[in-house]
Amino acid sequence: MTRYMQTQIPPEVQHKIMQFQELQERIRALITRRQQLEVELREVEGALDELRNVGEESLVFKFTGRVLMRVNKDAVIRELSEKKETLELHIKTLEKQEAHARKRLEELRQDLSQTLAGIQ
Repeated sequence: MTRYMQTQIPPEVQHKIMQFQELQERIRALITRRQQLEVELREVEGALDELRNVGEESLVFKFTGRVLMRVNKDAVIRELSEKKETLELHIKTLEKQEAHARKRLEELRQDLSQTLAGIQ
């Protein structure tokens, strides 16, 4: 905001504008985090598909730190399935937070529009 705007806009409206901008940033951060988790989820789902398509006699390896270790296929499937469930839960939580923030943003936008229209 410019200095001119600050002298013309009441402090409570300035506060609402700052809240609006902070909410926009929060929504952007939620979207970014959700997208990161969705990418990770797709990778886990792809790995699960591959594991389910290989024969029981196939050797399965997993990186543990910098070491590649032979692991039990069923154990890896269980581990990845749990990770998938956790990711899905986190994504749903972020979606709810994002929806709530968008609703609050819209309410704030309407309030600001009415307030600013009254000032002019």
